[in-house]
Amino acid sequence: MLRGKSQKLRCRTRVAKARFLKGRLVRAVWCEFQDERVNWKSTRLLINTDASMSAEEVIEAYSVRWPIESMFNQLKLAWGLKEAWQQTRQTLHRWVHITNIGYALIELLSTLDIQVVNQLCMHSPWRVKNEITAGQIRKGLKRIYSHVHVRSWWCAKSNKFGQPI
Repeated sequence: MLRGKSQKLRCRTRVAKARFLKGRLVRAVWCEFQDERVNWKSTRLLINTDASMSAEEVIEAYSVRWPIESMFNQLKLAWGLKEAWQQTRQTLHRWVHITNIGYALIELLSTLDIQVVNQLCMHSPWRVKNEITAGQIRKGLKRIYSHVHVRSWWCAKSNKFGQPI
């Protein structure tokens, strides 16, 4: 049982010294999950610095942690956090806060079951089961607001941010 459902998997494990951790002992677990069509998915490598844990314990620990990993992936790739190269600490903090607030608002929208949110997810009519997810809502909002160029609202002369007239 992983994350509330029964899943079939196969795994291999080994305790080894990790060069990138200065020779520290780690538990490496290679695992493959079986999907609904009885095909094995690609092999995943899980590394745990507690070498005393068993392979099953490592897999269970990662299954609890996985929703957080997808959040970091979304923030980094879809929300532009990998582009956060601002020059001052204050600017970086502002950028991270604005990005996280936007991400959180869309995550909260995905929990609502109202017609407006459902229509945001209708950009992929070929999907058999059009689930309401934060990613689908983000794509719908991006489609609606793609013509708005927020960067042009910054006035370098007055050093102020505002909608152009």
